[in-house]
Amino acid sequence: MAPSTAGPKTVLCVDDTPYVLQMLDMFLTAVGYRAIPASNGREALELATSFSLDAVIVDYEMPELNGLEVAQILKREYPQLPILMYSARHPQTEASAPGIVDAYVEKEHPQALVMALARVLNDPVPVLVRRRFPRFATSSSFTLRFPDRDFDGDTAFEGTLRDLAEGGCGGQVDAQMVPGELVSLAFGVPECEIMLELRARVRYQNADSHGFEFVDLTTAQQKELQRCLHAIAAA
Repeated sequence: MAPSTAGPKTVLCVDDTPYVLQMLDMFLTAVGYRAIPASNGREALELATSFSLDAVIVDYEMPELNGLEVAQILKREYPQLPILMYSARHPQTEASAPGIVDAYVEKEHPQALVMALARVLNDPVPVLVRRRFPRFATSSSFTLRFPDRDFDGDTAFEGTLRDLAEGGCGGQVDAQMVPGELVSLAFGVPECEIMLELRARVRYQNADSHGFEFVDLTTAQQKELQRCLHAIAAA
């Protein structure tokens, strides 16, 4: 690895799914870490020679080199480098053996991952997602699409909006998604006559609800959203 420099701690994130890398960057940056993305094991090993790394987060199932193989190579070259495995599938027991993988966190639990990262780095407990905007309860239907997924035709999922804020919304929809994934949301609310279609990232998914954070809103979209929120607040 390159010589250490002052600044935020640097974490190499290795995953062959682009929206997982986007999600990791979002969550790590929010608590003060610097995320370096790698889309496969070979790229990760090359980046490890160019950056002074404080930790590595690696997926297990990847083409060519899987996460355990990447971890073994990195531990051989950098024995003191903490490695966390962030995967939907728990690998063989040797992956959690001392000296290879320092922590295992199941995918779709990014906040648990941030906590585990702070723990292996002996950092203070991070302050996780804070709500910057007041949320208003509402109830209406919405249509969700995945612009980055390859579907045959225009595949859309219908859901129910439960709350709305200037920064995002929450609701229920029968679709599988991963925190950090980009989606498109189209909805209206009973309190105003405006129909909105906004880009958002998935913040969380649990058994009965989903959370979304709006991204890349235009000035016109922000004004229309604020008009809806004012109407809900006045109702």
